[in-house]
Amino acid sequence: MDQYKVLFEVSLSHKFYSGSFSKDYGIVISSSIRKLMTSYQLLFKKKADGFIILGKSAQLFLISSSKKAIKFRFGIQVKNRYFENFSKIRPQEPYMKYIFRNEVYQESKDGQSEIQEVMLHSGNYLSESNFNFCLQGNFQPNKVWGNELTISDENGNCFNGEIGDKTQLGQLLIDDYGSYQVKSSDGVKEDEIFYLEPDLKKSWGIIEISLQTSANTQFEKVLGSHFKIRLDARKVFWTYYFVSNNANQFKNISVFIGKDKLNFSNGEHVILPNDQTATKITSQNTISISKFYGEEKIYAKLEDDGSVESREGKMLNKIYLPTPDIQRIKAVAINGETMYYSEMFIQNL
Repeated sequence: MDQYKVLFEVSLSHKFYSGSFSKDYGIVISSSIRKLMTSYQLLFKKKADGFIILGKSAQLFLISSSKKAIKFRFGIQVKNRYFENFSKIRPQEPYMKYIFRNEVYQESKDGQSEIQEVMLHSGNYLSESNFNFCLQGNFQPNKVWGNELTISDENGNCFNGEIGDKTQLGQLLIDDYGSYQVKSSDGVKEDEIFYLEPDLKKSWGIIEISLQTSANTQFEKVLGSHFKIRLDARKVFWTYYFVSNNANQFKNISVFIGKDKLNFSNGEHVILPNDQTATKITSQNTISISKFYGEEKIYAKLEDDGSVESREGKMLNKIYLPTPDIQRIKAVAINGETMYYSEMFIQNL
C-alpha cells in the first residue's frame, strides 16, 4: 500500500501566545490550487500550528519530473478583529498584504538529509520586508503608474505599452497570478506587485511555496521542508490611573514584576472625564504584551500625599495591577510616528 509522504509543512507561531493560536486565523486554499492538488492527489492536513501537504510516492514523482514550475498559494485569513492590537505588524493599508515566498528564503543545502527548516522572512520575526502590493484583476494600474507602463515577470515582459484610464490589471495578465515588476514609462516609479486570485481577497497574508523555479527550489530541495512564520508581540506604553475615592494623590508609585522594578514616569495628578481624581503614570519604554506573563506578579507600591489610608488596619501600599486588554490598545500619532498605548484604571483607592 502506497503511503503518504510530506511534500512540505507550514507552521505559524506568535510571541503573544504560549502555544497555538490557530483559532485566530484560517488557511484559505484558492480554487486553482485545489484543482492542482486534486490533479496530483495531494492532501491538505490542518495542524494545531499550521498545515501539511501530503502526497503519495507516485504522484510526488510526477511533480519531481515536471519541467514546469509549480506554485502553491495559500491565504492567511485573520479571524480576531483585535489581531493588529497585539501583533507587531504594519496596519492594513489599501492594496497591501504580507507575502511569504520560499524562493526568496530557501537555500541550497547539498547533502542534507534531515528536514530543512526555512524561515519565510528575514530576522527572527516577521518584518515589513514582507509587505507588498497585492492587486486583484479589477485594479486600474494607471492610478499608480500612469498610462504608459511595463509589466514583467522573471521570464521577461508581459506587457509594454499604453493603457486606458479604465483598463484593469486582469485584462493585461488574465489569470497568470503571482509576482511581477511594474515600471512607469518615465522610469521613476518601479514596484514589485503580487497579482492575486479572487479567492484570496480577504487574506491578511499570502504563502507561496514554489517548486522548480530555481536551483534552490528544485523538488528534492523543497521535499519535506518545514516553512515557518513567526510573529512578534506588539510593544506598547503601559499607562496606569490610580483613582482615589477621596481626592488623594500618590506622590511615589513604583511598579514591579516580581522583584524587578520597571521604569515608569513620576505620578501626574489628573482629573478624569467623570471628575474623579487620579494619579497617572506611564512606562518610560514600551513593554511587550502577552496573553500570559508567567508566575511573576505585577504590582505597585504606593505612597500617598500624607493622608492616612488604611484597609483592615493595614497601610495600603501594595496593589496588584491589571495587564493590557488587547481590546483597548490605542494608536496615537505623535510627530508623524504612531505610538501604541494601553490605559488601565485601578479604582477605589
